[in-house]
Amino acid sequence: MRQVPLLRTSYRSHMANQKRYWSGLDELHQTDEFKAIQESEFPAAQSVDEFLSDDRLESTHTGRRDFLKFMGFSLTAATLAACETPVIKSIPYTNKPAEVTPGVANYYASTYFDGQDYANVLVKTREGRPIFIKPNSQTGVGGVNARVNASVLSLYDSARLQGPRMNGEQTDWNLLDGAVRKAFAVQGKKALVTGSVVSPTLQRAIDAFAAATGSVHIAVDAVDMSAATQAAELDFGKRVFPTYRMDQALTVVAIGADFLGSFGDTTRQATDWAQTRKPENGQMSRLHAFETNMSLTGSNADHRTMVKPSSYGKVATALLKAVTGFGTAGELDETTSAAVALAAADLKKAGRNGLVMAGVNDLALQRVVNAINAAIQSVGVTVTYPETKWNSGDQSAFDNLVADMSAGSVKAVAFLDTNPAYFAQDAEAFKAGLAKVDFSVSTASVGDETAVLCTAIAPSHHWLESWGDAIRIPGRIDLMQPTIAPLFDTRHGGEHLLAWSGTGGDWYSYLRQTHNGSYVTDMMYTDSDWNKAVHNGFMSTVEEADANEGGLSYLGAASRAASIAELNRRTGGEWEMELYIKPTMGTGQHAANPMLQETPDPLTKVTWDNYVTMSHADVGRLGLNSFIGREKPASLVSVEVNGTNMELPVFPMPGQTPGTIGVALGYGRGANGEEVGNAAFQSGENGAFLTDGEGKRLPVGRNVFGWMSSGSVGRSVLQLDVKLTPTGGEYALACTQIHNTYMGRDSIVKETDFGSYFKEKSAKKGSASWNKLITLAVHEDVNQDGEINAQDGKPTNAFDLWHEHPVEEVGHRWGMTIDLTTCTGCSACVTACHIENNVPVVGKDEVRRHRDMHWMRIDRFFSSDYSLERGEEEGVGKISAYRKMEDPSLNPQTVHMPMMCQHCNHAPCETVCPVAATTHSNEGLNQMTYNRCIGTRYCANNCPYKVRRFNWFNYPGYKKFANFNPAQDALTRMVLNPDVTVRSRGVMEKCSMCVQRIQEGKLEAKKAGTPVADGTVTSACAEACPTNAISFGDLNDKSSNISGIAENNRAYHALEEIGVKPNIFYMTKVRNTEPTQA
Repeated sequence: MRQVPLLRTSYRSHMANQKRYWSGLDELHQTDEFKAIQESEFPAAQSVDEFLSDDRLESTHTGRRDFLKFMGFSLTAATLAACETPVIKSIPYTNKPAEVTPGVANYYASTYFDGQDYANVLVKTREGRPIFIKPNSQTGVGGVNARVNASVLSLYDSARLQGPRMNGEQTDWNLLDGAVRKAFAVQGKKALVTGSVVSPTLQRAIDAFAAATGSVHIAVDAVDMSAATQAAELDFGKRVFPTYRMDQALTVVAIGADFLGSFGDTTRQATDWAQTRKPENGQMSRLHAFETNMSLTGSNADHRTMVKPSSYGKVATALLKAVTGFGTAGELDETTSAAVALAAADLKKAGRNGLVMAGVNDLALQRVVNAINAAIQSVGVTVTYPETKWNSGDQSAFDNLVADMSAGSVKAVAFLDTNPAYFAQDAEAFKAGLAKVDFSVSTASVGDETAVLCTAIAPSHHWLESWGDAIRIPGRIDLMQPTIAPLFDTRHGGEHLLAWSGTGGDWYSYLRQTHNGSYVTDMMYTDSDWNKAVHNGFMSTVEEADANEGGLSYLGAASRAASIAELNRRTGGEWEMELYIKPTMGTGQHAANPMLQETPDPLTKVTWDNYVTMSHADVGRLGLNSFIGREKPASLVSVEVNGTNMELPVFPMPGQTPGTIGVALGYGRGANGEEVGNAAFQSGENGAFLTDGEGKRLPVGRNVFGWMSSGSVGRSVLQLDVKLTPTGGEYALACTQIHNTYMGRDSIVKETDFGSYFKEKSAKKGSASWNKLITLAVHEDVNQDGEINAQDGKPTNAFDLWHEHPVEEVGHRWGMTIDLTTCTGCSACVTACHIENNVPVVGKDEVRRHRDMHWMRIDRFFSSDYSLERGEEEGVGKISAYRKMEDPSLNPQTVHMPMMCQHCNHAPCETVCPVAATTHSNEGLNQMTYNRCIGTRYCANNCPYKVRRFNWFNYPGYKKFANFNPAQDALTRMVLNPDVTVRSRGVMEKCSMCVQRIQEGKLEAKKAGTPVADGTVTSACAEACPTNAISFGDLNDKSSNISGIAENNRAYHALEEIGVKPNIFYMTKVRNTEPTQA
């Protein structure tokens, strides 16, 4: 029987199916406003054409395969998914290399040298990609700085040239090589221009090229120091740049020499100097700095004296007079004279362990400094003259080349990894001369200022793609090895020369033959000595004779008087200027590195710009803006040097000598439209490039190399008479820190002098006068004196607002110690942290709005002449007194304080999170669960250290950040660490104590069946620190290094009085000053 469907339903079931609920009358009546809201929350179905034309797709990174997957859902679902965290899949190898295991890092020993910085490094690779650079602390010398560890980003710079070019067009190597050989075969003057060459193999190739083509080799450096090498030749018979042994120096006098930031071998000098700054050793070195601009070295000095550039020489002559009695002291003010007398007394006391250095390219000054070092017999002890090629540039030879080019007598010229069109003092004369050369070739890896003017460009490998060698110290040849196959059709710079000289062959074999004349390709894998050297990153050689290290006779006695007279008669104008090099940016080679552009200057805390530094007194006198912040732009001034004018913003800088200004070199790249890399150009509020009236992109900062002065030998960074005029205009600077002092809050920074420390070095922790245990007053007679008053208090660990986390003595308890005495503020830890943990670069506009994403920062605090005690004496109220305490001293002492998540055991952030996105691990870590976070930002508001960052945007996808955030560039994102999540919009993030490294270390120990050994797990910041100021480890391991440091009586917690119990310990800063000056 056929069944007939029922057409009737009961009243009850009908009413049940028709029952409706409304959120309000708008929904009941289906108003237009409600429909609009509903459609935005639940998008209507779209056609494929409508979906693909959506502008929002520009901000997504969903691949084709993922798109096809999404097609299994509705297009609406695809739209929603593409606007959130993208689906990322790893691509498997077709044939996996034997040494590569997915998920396991490989490390390769190598060497970094770019003409300014030298470092022995270990390069971390993942699945064949270099992603991190750290110091080779096992077999290397010295450490790394921010410039070195951030250089990994330049490997993946999308502006790199992908092959040879001729006359602006792509070509092949055969055509280019033929053209170069033909050009260099003609009769006439030919030249090869390089920077300082420290590679013996590259020097061999240069010599072969010069011999084969009849070319002259000219070395020129961006910042000329030929006066130092010439002074060494005149006074000691060796034309080499001095090597400073900071680990042997008990007294250092630096005259305009920023040896921690930019002068000399900074990565080695910083590491060696820190060894003499540990008060637990029973003695500390003492540093005297005489300088114009506040430098990294000056900020770490025990005694810093402000002097004008015209007085540098007078300081040296006065010091020579005070130490030896010879000559006439330069005329100095009373304060400077007293500082010179104190420095001279310390030098006499230190004797052969004293050291004087000058960082200015001034022959007379360098010779007077040599005379002082010879007098105290420090030559061969703290200053040596080994046969190295560091700073071997010859500016006079380069100037002669420019003159010959301008005269039309140079037929061909090659530029090997150097860019004089950018850093030449008279760049226009150089460009005009180059235009008269018949043929020119550059080996630049990008179309830089010099390369675009050349006939041909033969792009070179990145250093991470190259084999090479270098000599830094006698008895050791450091090796470079490739950590990735060349990404593009490039060659090693030396291989260019082999091809052009007719030598031929591959660069690797040529390198091997430098160190083993009998090498043949059959020996590639069988030479155990070579394999060991490559593994360790260096090979040992026969030590040089003692005469090269010390025992040199001083030859300059007869000419001292002339140098003294020349220095003493120098005077300056109303304004004097010193150009300087930022510890973050270098001399311009890193201008396209977004990580370095966004790393704050250690002293001004400004990112993405250069500017005029000026004393607060001069800023006030000229009526310029004295406070720089989000809504407080900097005042613009016009600076005129040798008839050339430029407008620059003014930053009020504590410690700047009145009557002087400073401007950083290394900015203004690509000013004529050269494609040097996106991060070298300014971006506006919407992320688009800013352009001039001709449509050219505006570079970040201004190029001031043209403001260098010409001296008796080469070029100098000093100008003794410049003109400065306020323009009335303003310019926004992006600062990450706008306060100058810690306003008397002694629980943030604790400091003392060495004498006071030594008296109480054995005191129980918490009882020393310079590190008293902080207590909270209670209504109990704690001290049992029969009275209840403010003297009765208990330590903060006696108070608990909630149950204690069981982390002490239970399993691991990861923690960190930071020694403020040896922290120089160099920022190597900052860049290491951000590269390791995929911290996004957000650009100048976001930094200006205080939306930087830095997991780690270094707070810079200047001292103040005001105090609450002084306020009471003057009858000033506390609020007014605190306001005055924010004003720094004219010549302040400085503290650099690294600050990151403190991983508090009583973390205030954890208690306010409504969704438990931030929690405490059983190993003492304050951890974030990103997919649980809903972005209330309660945790950031409740954090007393202000170390939490909120993802305001989808940084990997939103087009505002496309020009500088590495995660948005198809090539640059290869630097991202696959062990660390790239965070999405709307979540909080912060320091994780490199939890991925902790997990890796625990896993390795588990596989080995052993406990986690001390030192096998370390954070990126601790690993990168060149002075070992940061230590990381297990606080529950009583045999660990960090456990001992945490029990040291210098250890304390920042803001200890709030009782959050951090796992980060700071060490009281100790200065080697007299007690009244600490």
